[in-house]
Amino acid sequence: MFTLKKTLLANVTSCCIFGLIFLLLPLQTSLFLSASDQAPELVIFILGCVLLFNAVHLIWASFQAMHNKYLILYFSLGDLIWVIISLILLVSELWITTTAGIISTTLVSIIVGTFGLLQFIKIKDL
Repeated sequence: MFTLKKTLLANVTSCCIFGLIFLLLPLQTSLFLSASDQAPELVIFILGCVLLFNAVHLIWASFQAMHNKYLILYFSLGDLIWVIISLILLVSELWITTTAGIISTTLVSIIVGTFGLLQFIKIKDL
């Protein structure tokens, strides 16, 4: 059985892992995703910073005695935006063109979308 707290903390883990990768290895990340049309390192670096900020925010939210449904909706919408932007990048073949990049982006989008959906489902319990 999944709980809102467990889902939020799983989302934290994902944000921390990818945030650190993007923050510490922006060039390598860009090259992994595309051999010919790389995302600017600064974009990857900033995305890493945003993911780490989101992780801290998720940690704080997960330990609240009473979860705020609007805050959970905010996190769910953020996850949806991640999925939509990933799909746009995949379809447009912008910045994600390697086979490994396409597979990784697809898998991460599925995971992030699942976090968003599970969080959204739990809103009704608040």
